[in-house]
Amino acid sequence: MKRWMFWLITAIVVALVFVGFGYTKKRETQKQFDNLMSQAITNAQAAEYKKAELNLQDALRKKPDDVVAKQRLEQVKLYQEGLAELKQNDYEQAQLTFRSTAKISPSLSILTQRAKKKDKLLESVLKQREKYDDLYNEAIRLTEIGAYSQSNENLVQILDGKNIDEKYYSQVRKDARELQERNNSILEQIRIQNQQAAIRRQREQQRQEETRKAQQAAASSSSAENQNGEPKKNDDKNNGQDNVKNGSESKPETNNSATEPQPNNENK
Repeated sequence: MKRWMFWLITAIVVALVFVGFGYTKKRETQKQFDNLMSQAITNAQAAEYKKAELNLQDALRKKPDDVVAKQRLEQVKLYQEGLAELKQNDYEQAQLTFRSTAKISPSLSILTQRAKKKDKLLESVLKQREKYDDLYNEAIRLTEIGAYSQSNENLVQILDGKNIDEKYYSQVRKDARELQERNNSILEQIRIQNQQAAIRRQREQQRQEETRKAQQAAASSSSAENQNGEPKKNDDKNNGQDNVKNGSESKPETNNSATEPQPNNENK
């Protein structure tokens, strides 16, 4: 009887030891799990997302079937994907990723708030980018048809935008500046060409004016010479006529003298 009681008591003690050990271990595991989950929240609040991810993975090793840990780990991973897409300027995809991040539940509330904020920001960014893209595409069209000044007017609307210096618009800002420089270079060439053409026209006008003045001076000189020379020519003409007349009058006298009959010596 005594031996039976001994083994019974021993079994009970052993059982209690194992139960106690198991309970203690479970409590210790739960404590470690809770600490890891708490640390993940702290990491997320500090924007240390990789650390939060590692802590959540460790927490799931303690409790592999914990739904909260699984969902939070998925949320942290998804949020980091959105940040990577944002860094690569893939704003459309980043917006979709942040939108999905905000829908995860149960979640890290801080990531839900940040994801919603990113979603709202990107919605505004994409609308503004669409406006800038429309202005830039129209500027390209105007440049192609040679309307460089009008093209620059569109580009100024982009480059003077109140938020154009933000990172979200870096590419369209760069493209707009390059196109503006191209337009300005062409406009400068046109200005120089027009200036040179104006100088040539001015010189041609001066040459024509000098030619006209020279022709006027020659005409005036010719007219003056004609006026001074006409009376002399008339006198010479009159003198010539007088000489002809005198010659006509004297010629018959000479002829009469020659034809007058000479005395006949025979009659004498």
